[in-house]
Amino acid sequence: MSKNERLLYQANNFSPALAFFFLFINTWQVIFTLNMIDVSAEGIRVMEIILLNILLSFLVFIVASEVKRYSLIWSWAGLGIGVFQCLRALFIPAGTRWIRINIAVSLEFSGFILIFASIWSLAKCAKYRQAERESQ
Repeated sequence: MSKNERLLYQANNFSPALAFFFLFINTWQVIFTLNMIDVSAEGIRVMEIILLNILLSFLVFIVASEVKRYSLIWSWAGLGIGVFQCLRALFIPAGTRWIRINIAVSLEFSGFILIFASIWSLAKCAKYRQAERESQ
């Protein structure tokens, strides 16, 4: 049995672990953001932040579940979500410079983690597809 054929019988565990780490960092970032901004002045912005975090958490949880089974489509979806997370740093709510830098760093860090996990998963998916072709 070749190394690639082993992929047919084992799950992809590294990429989902990184996706769950993204969830942890993203949740920490939202809590940090909501603690630092002036909630009374932002109003509707708080609701947008919370709803976006819920949506991202849901999607990344699905990505982590599907990537474990070498899903190519969800690997690409994870890559898109990671890029979106990095771009979110451009729309940081008003605050002091220190707060904006901390929020941007956590957004970029979590985005790069998900991008790395997705690229890793795409590479594993390619090896998985090759092993499927070889086994037939």
